[in-house]
Amino acid sequence: MPIVSCVISALPDKGSEVEKALLEIPGVEVYGGELKEEENIYYIIVVLDAERYRELEAIEAKIKEIDGVLQIAVVEAHFLEEFEKIERGEIVPENPFQGLRKAEKIAEKMWLGEDENGEEGKDN
Repeated sequence: MPIVSCVISALPDKGSEVEKALLEIPGVEVYGGELKEEENIYYIIVVLDAERYRELEAIEAKIKEIDGVLQIAVVEAHFLEEFEKIERGEIVPENPFQGLRKAEKIAEKMWLGEDENGEEGKDN
């Protein structure tokens, strides 16, 4: 289970509203917020907790949609449990590069002046 601690920066006049909105997002634990007047930024300490990494990305997207959020800074991330589940075969990671082989083959054919069927192009 990936667990990530973060500091969320918000506009000073929207800090309390952002904090309340964060409480409504499943997987987000809010540990408090504070206005730093010298920096004119409202900081909120949160922990994001999900079953898989892609769920963390969805949580992050929801946070970024909140009016007044300036930035999400990751302080610490823990993914060990997810890696252990992958090792045991309990979950299978998604391959973000699944189309890479096909793209490499197309690029190679273009480099060699071939079309997608491997035949020489007219321009060569």
